[in-house]
Amino acid sequence: MAATFDVAVLAELTGLGKDQTFTDKGTDGTTPTAGSYMYRVLATADTEEALGLGDISTVTCLIIRAIDYDLDLDLDYAAATFNADLTVKAGEIAAVIPNPVLVYVKNNGAAETPAYEYFVCGTT
Repeated sequence: MAATFDVAVLAELTGLGKDQTFTDKGTDGTTPTAGSYMYRVLATADTEEALGLGDISTVTCLIIRAIDYDLDLDLDYAAATFNADLTVKAGEIAAVIPNPVLVYVKNNGAAETPAYEYFVCGTT
């Protein structure tokens, strides 16, 4: 049996009149050959670092959550220039990013070393 990767989203908005719910579930069209979970702490404040991907060469999905400080993500890092494309807020909603190119992370607040956890799925 071939491996599959499914992602489900459930979003609820309450307290603004009629409650709203959005649900969706999708299956990645690429058959995964590897997955990896990591818990990390940014090694050096104010310095970007690449996500460790294990033996994954092509990431088809990244799910990342900031734990104690906000975390900036550069989803297409190039030429040693960090450009924050997305900020994941500490203790809030995890980001689900399909098909990122080359992901680097950096602290959002000066001199912080955020803890974060992430799951990547893809191919070797």
